[in-house]
Amino acid sequence: SLIFGSITLVFKQRIFDTILNSQLVIEEGTAAYNAWVETPIPVYTKFYFFDMINPSDLFHSHEKPILEERGPYTFREVEKKANLTWHENGTISYRRVKFWYFEREMSVGPLTDMVTTINVPVVGSAEFVRGDFFMEWGISDMLSTIEARIFVRRTIGELLFDGYEDTVMDIGSS
Repeated sequence: SLIFGSITLVFKQRIFDTILNSQLVIEEGTAAYNAWVETPIPVYTKFYFFDMINPSDLFHSHEKPILEERGPYTFREVEKKANLTWHENGTISYRRVKFWYFEREMSVGPLTDMVTTINVPVVGSAEFVRGDFFMEWGISDMLSTIEARIFVRRTIGELLFDGYEDTVMDIGSS
């Protein structure tokens, strides 16, 4: 016991470094490698929305907006490392790939729930030209012509990941 204690005291740093390196080096087949390639701990992201209950009253009657919080809409994120390339200098290059899975049981409703929210392309285009009279006039004329609205009613899925067609975006990208 005295001999073991003496050896441990003398070689403690070397023993510590050996154990540490055996656990942290990323090599195929090690626990560190498996945890690094695909994180074993689940990561959840929760999204919340504010549903505008009275969008027409806001403009016609100058009422205060009535907002209702909707959420959470929860997603489980899985991240994997792909296209691993091992280099001679001990480094690895890779591409990170993320997958998002909707967790219905952890959410208040399905992705087909509808919310009325700000039409970001319309508001963004108006803000972009603010202060330039001719640009403001042009954007105002364009938005009137296409009958763009400040608020849109969309599904949670469209707002988060699916996307949706928007005339202002189509015009802006052409």
